[in-house]
Amino acid sequence: MKALILSSGLGTRLYPVTKTIPKTLIEVKGKPLLLHILEKLEKSKYVNEIYITYNIRFEAEFTHFLKKFKFKKKVELITDKKISSSSSSIGTINFFVKSKNIREDLLVLAGDSLFNFKIDDFVEFYGQHGQTSIAVYDSKDKSEIAGKYGVVELDKNDKVVGFEEKPISPKTSLVATLCYLLSNYDLHHLHKKDFMENAGELIAHLIDHEDVYGFLFKGKWFDIGTHEDLEKARKEF
Repeated sequence: MKALILSSGLGTRLYPVTKTIPKTLIEVKGKPLLLHILEKLEKSKYVNEIYITYNIRFEAEFTHFLKKFKFKKKVELITDKKISSSSSSIGTINFFVKSKNIREDLLVLAGDSLFNFKIDDFVEFYGQHGQTSIAVYDSKDKSEIAGKYGVVELDKNDKVVGFEEKPISPKTSLVATLCYLLSNYDLHHLHKKDFMENAGELIAHLIDHEDVYGFLFKGKWFDIGTHEDLEKARKEF
């Protein structure tokens, strides 16, 4: 299985830090965010190739990162002018699928998130259902996620039965993290609808047409979008 880490954003909400370093190479607990994710993927018995999208502006930083840290599995950097100028996660995924002629299920992860569940637990959850699945975090507090994250509703069989992008009044405390296992079928239907920007648009679209499942994991999750998020991760992760 191939894994794609989305790491091409400029992280403008973290200025001035991200004027000189890409967001995914900011350190938490002595390691770049990206390294935390790669170490988890290295432990997976299912993932054998890892690809990282990046912004051309930070080519030197990402090249140095790969030279500094050695990995047992294939790790390859992916970019072009379109990826670097676009904020569309779905567009980036679609570009990768086409450029690498992907014909299998694909694990997609945000490069600016931290989590402590095992990748293989998620892959095996996907295997039980055989359809696109997303990792879901229970914040336990609706007020903390209001207006900030995509929120899902799950039924007793872990099927996603509702999705709202950054609702002011969330129906649940369940956050749709940007950790997806997309079926090969869904990968080759990315171009059939015009998605604007957020990856959550894809999930909202899919649940109107097919079954999508939510892997509700235990433990911690941090989305590093702001200085406040970063400080929280440094204290609690």
